[in-house]
Amino acid sequence: MKKYLFTIIPFILGVSCFVAFNIIGSGVAPDGTLSEPFYLIPTGFLLISISLITSLIMSTLALFHNPTKIDKIAFGVSLALILLSVSYLFLSVSYLHSLDMKEISMTNASITYE
Repeated sequence: MKKYLFTIIPFILGVSCFVAFNIIGSGVAPDGTLSEPFYLIPTGFLLISISLITSLIMSTLALFHNPTKIDKIAFGVSLALILLSVSYLFLSVSYLHSLDMKEISMTNASITYE
């Protein structure tokens, strides 16, 4: 378990970035500018990605050198989370692409030629 400490710490920090973003919130300043801690979102994604990738690498290496039950569990969990995040990214991009195509087709339909 001690060898996975390097993968647990970035994961906890990444989740805490998302929690801090939600706790801090956003607001509009009196001069009309948006005050938002947006930097916490990509930082959280980066830390969680680092955690998942290092967990997958470390558990894969551990599977070849006297694997324990925690190594097999860590490998399965990290692989499942990576597959889930890739599928979520693919579905999000395809949904946004379909919205963009719908907007383009609506724009072309509203153009009248004289």
